Amino acid sequence: MKGTMDGTLTAGQFAQACGVNKQTLLYYEKLGLFVPDSKGETGRRCYSLEQIDTFHVILALRRIMSLAELKQYTQSREKEYFLRLYDYGIGDLSAQIAHLEQRRAMMQKKLDLVREAKHIDTSIVYTQYCPAEMLKLSPRIDGPGGVGTARALGDIIQYRAEQELCLGRAIGGILPADWLECRQDPGYRYYYAELTPGTPESERFVKPEGNYMIYYYKGDYHTTCRCYPRILEHARQNRFVLGDFVYEESLIDEAVEKDPENYITKISIPFTV
Repeated sequence: MKGTMDGTLTAGQFAQACGVNKQTLLYYEKLGLFVPDSKGETGRRCYSLEQIDTFHVILALRRIMSLAELKQYTQSREKEYFLRLYDYGIGDLSAQIAHLEQRRAMMQKKLDLVREAKHIDTSIVYTQYCPAEMLKLSPRIDGPGGVGTARALGDIIQYRAEQELCLGRAIGGILPADWLECRQDPGYRYYYAELTPGTPESERFVKPEGNYMIYYYKGDYHTTCRCYPRILEHARQNRFVLGDFVYEESLIDEAVEKDPENYITKISIPFTV
């Protein structure tokens, strides 16, 4: 690219070389982030070829740091400050990457669950070995010291929001296995959510490893009790001894499907023979 007679570039030429418009160049000058190498007597801005790389560095840094930090860097151009700035920037980017990786993992897990629900037979009671799983429980809903459904649900919703878990698995529910004898919706004793790393041990609930009966109920998740007789009959026929709790988790819910009749709830019950 040809420049001026003394080898410098005009504002228009420099902007073109950097792939931005002239207004962007002037805006950065107004902010005090980047100034011309020199100005002629008529006020014409002149830029050196060496400034092209510096300008691209400033454009890149603008995406990852505050205006105040960037302005201090451009005005000082001091090696020690540059090192501190880059150390801080790398740490901040590493935290952002970890955060994005967590979101990606949650979305992948939810995607896998929805795909799982698409390819199951809702007429079969499956048996499957499941590893232990750590869960975050709500306060107890019923009985002495119970807090009520609204409080318990609100508590687990708040936990999911604070831990940014809303892109992943849905809120689940736990009921005692002997409640399966109910002929109407018995409600839950606890709500639960996926447990995040670093949660204190006192707040962890272990869903035990072992053999589970698993049934995928199709329909509104408020009507899962309709399938309980079928599950109990399957257990009796196979002489299964049920564990203490039943775990229900929505795989396809209102976030995925508009029609409640197309919801899929995974019902898992530990058993021994």
